[in-house]
Parts: sequence; C-alpha cells; structure tokens
Amino acid sequence: MTRICITFLLLFSAYCNASQYPAASGASKNREKKLFLARTKIKLLLDKGNDFLYKPESFKKDMDSAKSNFDKAFALSNKIKDQNLINECIVGHSEILFEENNYLQAEKKLHNVINYYHETKQFKKEAKIWEMLGARLFWQTPRSFATFENAVKTFDKAALLYKNLGLQEKFAFILKYKADAHLNQGRLDLAEKELLQVLEVYNKIGYKKLHFTYDLLADVYRLKGDLGKSLYYSQACVNSMENAGDFRFAPVFYQQLAIAYKDLGKHNTSIDLLKKAIGFLKSENEIDYSNLYEFIDLLSKELVQEKRYTEALHQVQKTIQEYPPKKKTDQARMHGSLAYCYNKIGQAKLAEDHFKKMINLYEENTSSNMYIINLSAAYFEFGKFYEEHKKYDKAKYFFQKSLNFSNGIVELSQVKDANLYLFKIDSANGKYSSAIKYFQTFKNLNDSIFNEKKNKQIEELQILYGIEKKEKEFSNLKLAMDAQKTKNIQAQSTIKFGVCIVVFLFVSTMLFWISYQSKQKNNKLLVSQKNEIDQKNLALQKLLSEKESLMQEIHHRVKNNLQIVMSLLNSQSSTLKNQEAFDAIQKSQHRLFAISLLHQKLYRTDIVREIEMENYISELMVNFTLTFDMQNIDFQTQIDPILLDEAQAVSVGLILNETVTNSIKYGFPENRKGLISIKLESLENYRVKLQIKDNGIGFPKDFNFDSTATLGISLINGLGQQLDGEVSIYNDNGAVVEVDFVRNTIS
Repeated sequence: MTRICITFLLLFSAYCNASQYPAASGASKNREKKLFLARTKIKLLLDKGNDFLYKPESFKKDMDSAKSNFDKAFALSNKIKDQNLINECIVGHSEILFEENNYLQAEKKLHNVINYYHETKQFKKEAKIWEMLGARLFWQTPRSFATFENAVKTFDKAALLYKNLGLQEKFAFILKYKADAHLNQGRLDLAEKELLQVLEVYNKIGYKKLHFTYDLLADVYRLKGDLGKSLYYSQACVNSMENAGDFRFAPVFYQQLAIAYKDLGKHNTSIDLLKKAIGFLKSENEIDYSNLYEFIDLLSKELVQEKRYTEALHQVQKTIQEYPPKKKTDQARMHGSLAYCYNKIGQAKLAEDHFKKMINLYEENTSSNMYIINLSAAYFEFGKFYEEHKKYDKAKYFFQKSLNFSNGIVELSQVKDANLYLFKIDSANGKYSSAIKYFQTFKNLNDSIFNEKKNKQIEELQILYGIEKKEKEFSNLKLAMDAQKTKNIQAQSTIKFGVCIVVFLFVSTMLFWISYQSKQKNNKLLVSQKNEIDQKNLALQKLLSEKESLMQEIHHRVKNNLQIVMSLLNSQSSTLKNQEAFDAIQKSQHRLFAISLLHQKLYRTDIVREIEMENYISELMVNFTLTFDMQNIDFQTQIDPILLDEAQAVSVGLILNETVTNSIKYGFPENRKGLISIKLESLENYRVKLQIKDNGIGFPKDFNFDSTATLGISLINGLGQQLDGEVSIYNDNGAVVEVDFVRNTIS
C-alpha cells in the first residue's frame, strides 16, 4: 500500500508540473491529460495487483484480487494502445498462472512478451523476462534433473543479454543462479567452477555482498567432502553478511557455519551458532517454520553429542507445542528429532516408532532433491539405531538404502560413515569379502576428506574465527566502556573527578595502543597465512587446467589417427574388385567414423566425459546419407536429451552403425521405399532404451538369433554386454534391435 501511495504522489506531482506549461492547443492538452490519468491509473492497478500476488501464501482470494486488478489494467492499456503497459499486464497474468502451476500457458504468454521486446530492441527488458522465467523454472515442483536443466537453458539466455549490455552485476547474479541449479543436480565440479567465476566478476566490479555466493560454495565443498573449504566459505559468508549489515538470511548463514563446525566435531561452537540462528528466526515477523524445525533438529542432535539429553528432548517438545508442524516433511523431521532423543534416554521402543513414522512421511514426499537428501539422512539415522541395538540385518538394509542415491546429492561424510558401519556389520557376520570392499570405500573417502594439508587449513581457519570473535568482543567491550565514560564525565562537577577522568583516559589510551599493536601483529600473520593458501589454490587450479588441456589434446590426436586409418581404408577400397571385401572395408570405415566422431566431440568440450547423444546420433545419420544412396530410405529419430560418458556413447554409436548399415543394405531390396526409425529413450532409475527399427523385409524366417554367429550380430551382442544391457533382436513388420541398459552417473 505504501508503494502505491508513493507512486500516486510522484505521478500527481509530475502532472502538476506539466500542467504549468501551455499546450499547443486545447484539444491536444485535453488528450495528454487523459493519457496521463489513464497511465497513472494503470500503474496503480498494477502495483495493487502485485501486492496481492506476492503475499507470502498463494491463497485463492489473493490470486483472484490480483487477477481482477491486472484485468482492469489490461483493458485500460488496450484502450490507450500502450504496448509496454500491455506487456506488464501480461507478465502479471503469467505470474498468476505460475502460482496456479499452469506452466505451459504462463511460458507461452512470456514468450510473446520476449518476442516483442526482442523485435523492438528492448534487450534489458527481454533479459529481465528471461531471468524471471528461469527463476520460476528453478523453483518448479516437482523438482528434478530435467526442470533444473530447463532453468539453466533459460538463465543462459538472460546471462548472454546482460553480458552484451555490459551489466556485469546482473550477469554474475544469473551465473550464480545457474550454479545453484547445477548444485541441485549434483554436478558439483561445474557448480564450483561457475561460483568461482561469479566471485571473479564481483571482485572486478567491487561488489561487496558476497555472502550468497560464499554460502553456495560452502554447500559445494561440504558435499564434496572438503571440510576445510566448507568451513572457510561458511565463515566468509557470515563475515560478509555482518560487514554489509544484511541480516535477511542470517538464520540460514549461521546454520551453515554451525554445520561446518559440527562436521569437524566442534559441537559446543555449533550449539552456540544454532541458538543464535534460532533467535534470529523467531524475531522475524513471519517465521519460516520449515527452517525452525530443521534448526531444532540439528540443535537437539548436537546437544545429545554433548550428553545434554534432557535439554535436547525439552527443546524438541517445546517447539512442537509452540509451533505445531503442519506439512508432512516438517512432521517427519520432528518425529526424527524425538526418535533420536528417546533412543538416547533409553526408550528404544518409542524411538523405533518415531523413526518409522519419519521414514513413512519422507517416502511420501520424494518430489524434489531437497526431500531426497532428507530421506537419505533418515535411512542413515535408522540404520545407526538398529546397529546400536545389534539388529544387524535391519541396520544393513537401511544403510544400503541411504547409499542408493546419485553422486553429489548426499554428503560424502555420511557416505563415508555408512560404509564404515557396513564394514563392521559384514565383518561381524563373517562376510569378509564384502566387508573389505566397504572398508576400502570408507578408507578412500576418509583419506580424501581428512589429510594433513586439510587439517592444517582447518586449524588455521579455527584460529582465524577465534581471533575475529575476540576482536568483536573487545569492540563491544570498548563501546560499553566509552558509554560509561560519557556518563561519568557528565556526572563530574568537581576538579577531583575531572583529574580522575584524565588519568582514566590516559590509561585507556595506553591499553588501547598496546592492544592495537598486538592486533596489527596478528593481522600480518593472518595475511601471510591467507596468501600462502591463495598460492596453493592457484597452483591446484593450474594443474587442473593443464589436465583438461592434456585430455583434449589426447582426444584430438586419437581422432586424427582414426581419420588417417579411414583414409587408408578408403584408398584400399578403390582398388578392390571383390564385393565382400569392399563391403567389409566400408563397414570398418563406418565403425571408425563413429569412434572418431566421439573423440572429436570430446576434444571440443570443456567437460571431457559427457557426450550429448542427440547431436552425436544426428551426425552419424548425416554420414549414412553421404555414404549410401538414400533416395528411397528416410530416417525418423526420437532422441531424449541424454548425456552419456564416452564408453557408453561409443558402444551405442557402434550398435547404431551395425544395425543401420544392415537395414540399408539388406532390408530394402530392389530399391523399395522404406523408413528406419531410431529411438533413444530415458526411463526410470537411470535406465536407457535404444531401439532401431525398419519396415523392410526383416530377418529371414529361418534365422536363428541365438545360434547364428554373423559378425554383425556378434558385434551387437558384444557391445550390449559392454553396456551391461539386455539385447533383443526380432521381427515386427521389419527388423528390430533393442538394447536396454543403465546409464552411468556423471558427476
């Protein structure tokens, strides 16, 4: 409402100033006045609609009120034919559609607005709409790898426009949003690279509010198991927030730092920070209850670590009584907190009941990565409970379920501990072979998380935090002393008290000078330590860059060598008169082309393990059309946006090569017209199905798929085994080859 009043006053003032100058004619003056009043009314309607739209909860009555105001603004904008105001109304309508989960209609409306801004060269407004659309796709529910990928593509368009416009701050903001999407996908290396680029841009333009970027980097390194860097960026996040005086997200940032200390076993420090976070949270006008339950859950577990069992249970029970959880996920978290506390005070049966309720509630809400993380942690906690009570079969079941998630989604410290528990369980049961494997995994993870170098960095960071904390305490003490000193000065009325004040000031100055010298010495030491850490980080980044360049050079040379072999085969084929020999060489050329194309793509990309199958298969099909007489045969492809690693990609390419070559040569005799369809489909649980089908004459009726050992069939079966997949070859109005396999996870 305040914003509406300010808008009205500014517009009214502008109108009054404009009315002081005579118009060219009475009719012109009257027309300008009407347009001004209409635009003023439209702006007021839009502001009023936005006030209803962006209320904390999307209640129907608020959405209806917002729509009513936008409808009136839209009708009036059409009446005066102001296209920019019409577009603002359309954006408002699309926001309502997003709130109603009607993404298809909302995106359609926004694309119309984007096209108009692009055609009229209003690129800043176009970028803003791309940014808004990307944010909506980022928060779309249910959240998945695909929804985040759509958000990333939209952010790329906004980022390119902001970069071309020279708006570096906006460009960095979009890049940070994009990194957050990759973080949610579990693509931690890519998220890290983008966030470091964001910091580089912010430092270049002198942007100070770096806490949001530091917070995301702390998340990345915690998930990667680098506890030293996680602590560093968590502390940097809090420092940046406090220096900027921007406490809007203080609870979340203090919690992040508390988790960093928890992971390092500093439970008392973690407890202090969590209580501070909860205090900030409860002081807000509108409490984020999900965050409150999460903080209380973490606080209760930290109190248990310090054997403060009664206090932990009291914190949980008091929170449930004062703020009863309504959402299923919040209820699940509180059941987990109660289970943890009851177990520690010896009420195992009650604890087991609450653990079961927690698991059931989480399993009903696996629609996003956030709840998947919670479910994994819930399985892990339940496994620890059963292991503690020597129910090893149940414990092993839940520990294995806690590991059954994608890389980059679950924290490495939890994965490490789960493998250690599984090692102990299998050892106790005499399953030494699997126990050794679990122990090797635990050892590798433990070595990667904790080593001498990281321990040294962690100790330095803890010292840094302790010094900064003491400096703040000293600063607060000094302020208190100055305030008391002022009161004393005002109260003094005699020379005796005046002399005492002078002496006091002299002593204070000497103490301050001594403290200042000590502080300067400590600051120099910290700067030296920071420079050493920065130099080591630069050296590591240089090594990583050299490794990536070397990998690209290897793929480049392999591709060139394969092309040389193809050229030699081509020269040899020109001298052959035997058709079978010619066909064999031609098939070999196609196989080499499939492998060469893969290496070409690998050396042209920064991410050397990922192959985009849609483009790869399309280029293979182009090669067939250039090699064979394809006037009577058409291709039909249906390729999902799937990324495969190089090993699986080359197997798929060779299977395609064998099957399509056979279809072209034998499936359509006497120049029959035909169709070859290729489908690569993404299924549940990371499964992928490849199907190559033609409508030709198919395999002979007496063709035995099990016993026939032609080179092509043997090669297809062998490649299917390399994929660990199932190969099916049969007739269905033509020849059909299907391969069903599990896609390797790419971090």
